[in-house]
Amino acid sequence: MPGKRSKRNNFQFHCPSCNSKMWRLGSPKHYLFYQGATEIQRNVDMPRKSALFLANKGVYIDNKSWIEEFFCRKHGKLWIKVTHKTNSKLATTLATSNDWQQSTRTIDPDTPNPSVGEFTYRMSRQTGRKLSYS
Repeated sequence: MPGKRSKRNNFQFHCPSCNSKMWRLGSPKHYLFYQGATEIQRNVDMPRKSALFLANKGVYIDNKSWIEEFFCRKHGKLWIKVTHKTNSKLATTLATSNDWQQSTRTIDPDTPNPSVGEFTYRMSRQTGRKLSYS
């Protein structure tokens, strides 16, 4: 039967550095949030009056911008900020530390977990060494 296939757009993501194809790794989407009216207006591209209204309600979670984990053959695992534009296109950029601070349910990947001891943290970074059992 014709026309029974999905009409959903199958987006292909490309690496911002080398422009080769990237694959989604199935990580959850970490949506971005904004707090002030100027921040909402700048990042969401909306009029000042609407931004003031949303800022008075509290924190605004933008469901059109998120951070997600991808895989590139050349660069390995990458965290990419994906933004859904108004013309149904997806724009991708590398996630910055500022994006991580404005994302939901995440911690900054550049800062180590304070509940992990120094020895454990050091040992977890030595992935190249092999353990020998005597």
